[in-house]
This record gives sequence, C-alpha cells and structure tokens, in this order.
Amino acid sequence: LHDALPICKTAASFKKKISKCNIIITAFSLVQRDISLFKTINWRRVVLDEAQNIKNPKSKQSKAVFSLTAQYRIAMTGTPIENRLMDLWSLFHFLNPGYLNNESQFKKQYETPIQRNSDMVRSKQLKKLVTPFILRRLKTDKSIIKDLPDKVEQKVYCNLTKEQASLYQAVVDDVQQQIETAEGMQ
Repeated sequence: LHDALPICKTAASFKKKISKCNIIITAFSLVQRDISLFKTINWRRVVLDEAQNIKNPKSKQSKAVFSLTAQYRIAMTGTPIENRLMDLWSLFHFLNPGYLNNESQFKKQYETPIQRNSDMVRSKQLKKLVTPFILRRLKTDKSIIKDLPDKVEQKVYCNLTKEQASLYQAVVDDVQQQIETAEGMQ
C-alpha cells in the first residue's frame, strides 16, 4: 500500500486501488498523513498491532486512527499501559468509543483516584469493566509455552571492510580531537 498511496490523489483512485485487496497493511504515520483517503473507506476490520502507538489520545496519529470507520476493531499490544491509565482509556476509545466515558470523565472517575490515591475500589471497578475485552497471554503460561519454539540465540560477528574501518577510525579520531579541544560544558 505504501507504494500505492503517492499515486492516489483522490478518494476515488484510492478506493479503486484497494478494491482488489483483501488486506491492507500500513503504518500509523501513513494513516495520519493520508487520513483524508483512509476516512473515505468503511473498513470491515481495523487491526492495530503495537496499539500502544495510540496511547496519547491528543496526538494527531491517535486522532487519525480514532476517526477510521470500521465494523470490527482489534488492538494488540504487549504494553496496554506504559505510563498512566489514560493509555488504557485511549485503547478503549479506539475499540469502543464511549465505553469508558469521555476522557475527562475517565480521568475524574478512574485515573486520578487510582493513580493518586491508590483507590482499590475504583481499581476493581475498572478491572471488572475491561477484563472481558482483554485476552492476555504470558510466556510462562503452560498452554502457551508449548506452542512457542525454543529461544535460539546466535552470535554472528561481522567484520568491517577496510573502507568501513578507515571511515570508522576517522570518525573516532575526529570525536577524540573535539573532546580534547572542548572547553567548559561544550
């Protein structure tokens, strides 16, 4: 799709280009850049991999993803909450807008009481709301681990060519000289 978008200047040409496709794979940044094209499609399904990329609901990228129309939505991430509970609200806002109220209501009802006051009652309420929608798998889960191949670590050394080694040494020498001649905080 990345190659198709630059030649699709209109919604009609975009629709025609993707009409022959069963699956469209794109990047968050391209959805943001070309949202005027993506919004013209009523998607059957939108699947976000690395969904933590929409954790900031105020970012242009998140707003673009939120504006997509889809019959079904799936968000996959290994880190649904990276820094604060609003990350979770943002994921649910994509999945089912309004389910956890609007942003300010969520902050007042859950984020502030849980994060600032360690309110266990609110924490349990929130967990009860979101648990039915979360499928969590751990590598330590016996039913999962048997399906995963053994981890294979392999060290492969790659020597620099003479030209690469010469360029690398020139950069090292230049940085060394700059450090030796630097003054104060420079």
